[in-house]
Amino acid sequence: MKKILFIMLLAMSATSHAQLSAFINGKAIKEGASVSKNDLASLQVGFKNPKKVTIISGVSVLYVQLLDANKKNIQTFYLQKDGYVAIEDFFKSNTPTKKFKVFGEEGFLGDGNTLDWTLSSAVGQETQKTIQVKVGLYVAEETGYRQYGQRVNLLEPMTFNVPIWDAKNVTMPFLDLAIDKTNIAGDMDTKQNGMLGREGTEIGYQLREKNKIWYTAFALDSDKYPGLNAKEVADDFIHAGTYYANYNQMNDKRPFKDYDIQKYTLPWDHINDLLDSKNRLSKLSYRVNKAAKNSNLMNMFETVTINGMKGYAFKTNTDEREHINATNWTPKGNFVIYILEHPTNPKLTLIISSSVKNNGNTLEETDALLQTFINSIKK
Repeated sequence: MKKILFIMLLAMSATSHAQLSAFINGKAIKEGASVSKNDLASLQVGFKNPKKVTIISGVSVLYVQLLDANKKNIQTFYLQKDGYVAIEDFFKSNTPTKKFKVFGEEGFLGDGNTLDWTLSSAVGQETQKTIQVKVGLYVAEETGYRQYGQRVNLLEPMTFNVPIWDAKNVTMPFLDLAIDKTNIAGDMDTKQNGMLGREGTEIGYQLREKNKIWYTAFALDSDKYPGLNAKEVADDFIHAGTYYANYNQMNDKRPFKDYDIQKYTLPWDHINDLLDSKNRLSKLSYRVNKAAKNSNLMNMFETVTINGMKGYAFKTNTDEREHINATNWTPKGNFVIYILEHPTNPKLTLIISSSVKNNGNTLEETDALLQTFINSIKK
């Protein structure tokens, strides 16, 4: 009976003039139009001649939804009015020429991240090369405490499109460079080891190929780590890797006579899962490679020049064990890392690395994958 009453409260008086409208930089845009992502922040929306709603206790929502190519919600921003008094006032005080600001200060509420973060996160996401923006208006009857019934659209939603990125020129601001992603399959996600703005937080990119090979791209800054360069990063990596490959055999206070492992605190666990005592780089294990214990660990690197960038490469197979005290290790996968000078910013060191936890990948396919990424870097 309640549902019937609610339906009766809606007077279906849609007319040929009923519409939602969107404005970019103050100018109206048409249904299905394409809008520059740089102009999207100026979005305003409005509506006129919605279906008439008599006094209703519930919720009315004017919303802007960002959708991917599969119509999946990425982010929603909304203006919400609760209760019949607020809803009645909302419709009475609205005029056909009134525009509502969507983004930024005094704009709509969001259900997650800001517009800037949403657009930057879309870069490299295959289903978000173009984002569809959907503007809608609905009401829903209150059925309980903060519970609502079926949504009823008061106008037909309006949609337009925003191209986000071009595969031939994908900007990667956290690396201070751009790449040609044409030959790089899969999504490119951001990866970070802490909250934005927190000291010590590093943000890079994570990718996956053939549904099994995870790899990342990070850029570390010498302003944050004084004296850091490709050689210093390589030195830190090889000693950290050796420490964890021999986890139960090392002196915690000073595991290496000739190297201070506390010299830097680089986020290897987020870059490539290196700091996990249940996995190891086999070539750095004293039991597997006895020569490693008394050798200059830097000699295990290959010095390389790839796509014009100089640096270091290290390749090995990996093993895993059930827990940190287990002595039995079993083969797991293969690991490759490139540590390179940045092509344009001397303060940055690039780290392109597969994950220590990859399982069943070959050394050749992993190396080829990382080289493809490196060779895609635009200079």
